[in-house]
Amino acid sequence: MNRRGLAFSRFLLGIAVVIAAHFIASGFVPRDLPFLRSNLVYRPLLLVLLLSGFSIVVSAFDRVGGNPLAAIGLAMRRPWLFDLWVGGLLGAGMVAVAVSVIALMGRLVITVNTSHDAVIRAVVVAVILATGAMAEEISFRGYPFQRLVVAVGAGPAVAIFSILFGTVHLINPDASAWGFLNTVLIGIMLALAYLRTQSLWMPIAIHFWWNATLGLIFGLPVSGLYGFSVVTRGRVEGPLWLTGGGYGIEASAVGAIVIVAGIALLASFVPSRKTGYFPAALEQPELPGSGGLAGETQMLPESNAEPKASALALPPADPDSSPDGEGFGNS
Repeated sequence: MNRRGLAFSRFLLGIAVVIAAHFIASGFVPRDLPFLRSNLVYRPLLLVLLLSGFSIVVSAFDRVGGNPLAAIGLAMRRPWLFDLWVGGLLGAGMVAVAVSVIALMGRLVITVNTSHDAVIRAVVVAVILATGAMAEEISFRGYPFQRLVVAVGAGPAVAIFSILFGTVHLINPDASAWGFLNTVLIGIMLALAYLRTQSLWMPIAIHFWWNATLGLIFGLPVSGLYGFSVVTRGRVEGPLWLTGGGYGIEASAVGAIVIVAGIALLASFVPSRKTGYFPAALEQPELPGSGGLAGETQMLPESNAEPKASALALPPADPDSSPDGEGFGNS
């Protein structure tokens, strides 16, 4: 099987892992649990299942040595902290700009609850949003997306997964066509963040801080969900095109403008990393006799082989960076 065909088969395998993880995690959540409790069970469990499933796939099927999480874009080398900072500033900044425009052109009222119960709930929400952002990025910009990039190219892969990203949000309360289109745009922005950095850390940070700024800080709906507004509760008044209605700014014209601005900022100021993870490695020319997806390094000439590498040519280790293989919990 050629490289593209094998990559497409791995894409299908990745989709199967995502579906299975969602199915298993859903089975552990009683239907009568309140919103926060059910999400506190579902989202962290989903994340664990996804990380476990893809670790098995890259180790057993792609035969990647070392830390399997690094192979899907979760390496903890020195750039990962930079990616988290930049992604956090971008995600929170876009929401802050959009909400400020709504406050200036319409009306914004925020009430604050600083009770002990509210603070505890805020910690719970932070855990839910963090694990949820990671699980969604691993599902939509992780292994299946990375394999599809190799199989059909970056443009079609971004389009397919961004449309899927928008489609799954149509089940949320007050979903609309504008909300779908803006969510597709967000999917494009998150995919671009991955493709530029060859890492999932920046899209994870953008995703988390967008949701946390909306729900925890401003108390506004996050894709139609009000359950994250536990410390602050926001109320906006103005035309639907400005506020997005019950779905929130993700269904508004202001939301669309800041998302497009975010895409432009990423494209203009975040340079592409030539030494990446799976997509860059898989694009290497296939050498005669190489049977693996990225080429088995034992089949490479000695002068081209990386020490202790197997199916994936990872970037050279940085002596000042955190070592790989320490486990995901250290992040």
